Amino acid sequence: MLGAWGMLRRSLAGLGLLLVVFHGWLFAGQLWDGELSDLTQIARWLVAAGLLVGLRAIRKRGLSVFRSRSAIAIWLLAALLHGPALAERASVTSPAFPDIVAALAPVAANAAVGGLLLLLVLVLGARRRAVRPSLASSATSPVGVDPFALDSYPILAARPPPVL
Repeated sequence: MLGAWGMLRRSLAGLGLLLVVFHGWLFAGQLWDGELSDLTQIARWLVAAGLLVGLRAIRKRGLSVFRSRSAIAIWLLAALLHGPALAERASVTSPAFPDIVAALAPVAANAAVGGLLLLLVLVLGARRRAVRPSLASSATSPVGVDPFALDSYPILAARPPPVL
């Protein structure tokens, strides 16, 4: 009898197989209908193949294809790859669409710049809070640490003292 995790893994594997079959069916349908004569469609399928190669390389390195940084970047690129298809299906070709993009572009740019500045402040703050040996910290040693131990004091010389 399978446990809850085993059933979840099998369900996710089945969903992954369905996703692969769906994309194979979609590719065959586009090939049959002659939609692959469009260069943008061919480019999108080539990028998708490149993303699959990237996921395979991540798997070969022993990293998670869902939780590693490289995998997250690949999944974000896959989401961006599906954007034109979603816009095409939703028929987002109304005349107001360019106006919406023009209105939201400054907001998105300001949010991106603000996020980068916040990230910079957080990184610089973390560097300032990094542990650095100092004379004050070694003079007031916590209980249980020998104040006369050689490794409890910061290194003040650029080289060790000469051997006599």
